[in-house]
Amino acid sequence: MLKGCIKPLGMVLCGILCIQVSAFSAEPDAKKTSAPAKEEKPAAKTEAKAEAKTETSKGEVKSAIKESTPKEAAPGTKEQDPNKILATVNGENILQKDVNHILSRFGNQIPAEQIQGVTKQVLDGLITQKLLTQFIRENKIEPSKTDIETEINKVREDIKANPSLAGQTLEQVLESHGSSLDDLKRDITISLSLEKYLGKDLDDKKLKAYFDQNKAAYNGTEVRASHILVDTRKMTSDAELNQAMEKIKKAKAEVAAGKDFAELAKQYSDCPSKEKGGDLGFFPRKGQMVEPFAAAAFALKVGQISDPVKTNFGYHIIKVTEIKQGTDVKFDDIKQNIKQDLLQEKAQVLITQIRQKAKIDIKA
Repeated sequence: MLKGCIKPLGMVLCGILCIQVSAFSAEPDAKKTSAPAKEEKPAAKTEAKAEAKTETSKGEVKSAIKESTPKEAAPGTKEQDPNKILATVNGENILQKDVNHILSRFGNQIPAEQIQGVTKQVLDGLITQKLLTQFIRENKIEPSKTDIETEINKVREDIKANPSLAGQTLEQVLESHGSSLDDLKRDITISLSLEKYLGKDLDDKKLKAYFDQNKAAYNGTEVRASHILVDTRKMTSDAELNQAMEKIKKAKAEVAAGKDFAELAKQYSDCPSKEKGGDLGFFPRKGQMVEPFAAAAFALKVGQISDPVKTNFGYHIIKVTEIKQGTDVKFDDIKQNIKQDLLQEKAQVLITQIRQKAKIDIKA
């Protein structure tokens, strides 16, 4: 799909986002770090830097469209029954062909050993997408056809302005990414609907208050941290999870008793960073580490050790070893960025709420 062609909020809300950002982090191999990096596949992160990004006015679509070549079908999808029901969400089905449609966008880039994990990520993204679509329909907050066409026309203009896409239509570019105009309209619908729904009370006063409380997220401040991770991604029983919690508590107790953090990381941690005493290097407040980890790290002073922190990777204890202070930044210069961050946070809360209330039956 057109990575980044929907504004940031839309990319967080849409199923396509849920799929793109986490697909290749689903089953990291032994050579990859288990550090709590933000759930973005490495390929997408690299591509993002190379894509031409232009930002239009309020309510706009962000364009980050690059030249692409048609993708081959993902391995393992050709012999499956396309009409097999993989999940039911409040009575609406998600089929194998829906998952295959997303997997085809990655072509043969997905290693065979990661297909199962990526497929689970894709299905989870489609469940989120289905829930959001249902929420928008039930609350009657769909944008007008005119608003949708306005956003589509902005994407068309972005394509025209991109030299690498000279002579190509929007439809051709979408097709080369394994997508379609209908997919784009759906993503824009979700984006516009929820931005209006979630952003109705976000005035300048609230944005400024958020900025004042989170300046480190915008001024370039970075922390250097080490961690000890007890990986729980393959644990399924409460007994296993309880053992994992006891293990991380034991590591914390030994740190508190005066033992060397780096040596304990080598002893207890499941992250490859243990070979460096758990050192993860410097990272910013947003954009690199998953939110629970980053929030905990930035709440610490140099030398402090966190209580156990739960992320999708497992249980961590974190030690901040150095802080690089950022530079002054003006609120008015980054107000739109702050709004998007707040909208993303509100969106994640909404998604959690509607998932808790939903009847979701995963059959595969």
